[in-house]
Amino acid sequence: MMFSSKENSAVVGSWIKDAYRQDRSLGVVKTIDEQTNMMLVQFPKSGRDSWLVWLNHGHYKLINS
Repeated sequence: MMFSSKENSAVVGSWIKDAYRQDRSLGVVKTIDEQTNMMLVQFPKSGRDSWLVWLNHGHYKLINS
């Protein structure tokens, strides 16, 4: 059973809100690695980049794409 799909996942340039950790604000997707199912997200408010799981299992909300 598949709980996620590429249709509800972010693309490069998308703004996302991390729903898993409450200490991060909005982030912008910089790059996606489909082989590892990870995406590099820059969080401007904190000044940090983080690798997150790309296929959305409800752990982030897509703001725009």
